[in-house]
Amino acid sequence: MGRRKKHSIRATLIFLGIVAALSLLAYANKKVEAFMQNRVSEFRLRNIRIHGNSALTRQDILNLCGVKPGQGYLKIKPALITRKLMRSPFIKSASAVYSLPSTLHITVQERRPIAFVYDGKLRLVDDEGVILPIPKGTRHVWNLPVIQGFSGSAGTVGKRTTQAKILKAVEVLQYVRFIKSPLNPIIAAIDVSNPKTMYLTLTKGGARVRFDGRKYQDELYVLTQYIRNYLDWKQLANIEYIDLRFADRLIIKNKRG
Repeated sequence: MGRRKKHSIRATLIFLGIVAALSLLAYANKKVEAFMQNRVSEFRLRNIRIHGNSALTRQDILNLCGVKPGQGYLKIKPALITRKLMRSPFIKSASAVYSLPSTLHITVQERRPIAFVYDGKLRLVDDEGVILPIPKGTRHVWNLPVIQGFSGSAGTVGKRTTQAKILKAVEVLQYVRFIKSPLNPIIAAIDVSNPKTMYLTLTKGGARVRFDGRKYQDELYVLTQYIRNYLDWKQLANIEYIDLRFADRLIIKNKRG
């Protein structure tokens, strides 16, 4: 009986010791958390680093998210900053993260304009067919073609257009970029009024390229190879039109001298 009693007392003391130790740890942890929270609350934002913007200026980004140097860290909510940035039709994705003790990193991925559209107002369309405004006060210069040949509204800013002809033009221009064609920087306009016979208007003389919108990949690939291997760029201004619609030939008509 004596041994059992001693064993019971020892077990009780051990249990009480463990409870006391856990209580002390919990108390210490609470104190540490309070200390760290107080320390963090004293941190002030000094640096805002913005990554990935091109069309939008630094000030555009700051205006969108509403963050200013000098704010306390605890008042800055990265999730809220991200939601505010996503309100811009130009921003495809965004993130905001802290870098202690005083820096906020904002990273954006902008939509990439591929052409201009005009339906009474000049706007942009990106490589996914989303209609974009031209940012106010931007110094960015776009060397982009104009999509012609559609009627009605191009669509709502920030939304993908429902105009099939605009989407077809975007598809063609994407292909020209994909094959890294020398055509890309010299396309002034693309006319999609007739899907069977579409037109590219080129800079440096205004030559028109005729092609079948249903077989544009094969035809524009042939033209790309011709430009790379045979075209004398000095003669481009003398060309009236290039017709790609024939299976066994490429027809070039020069302007009358």
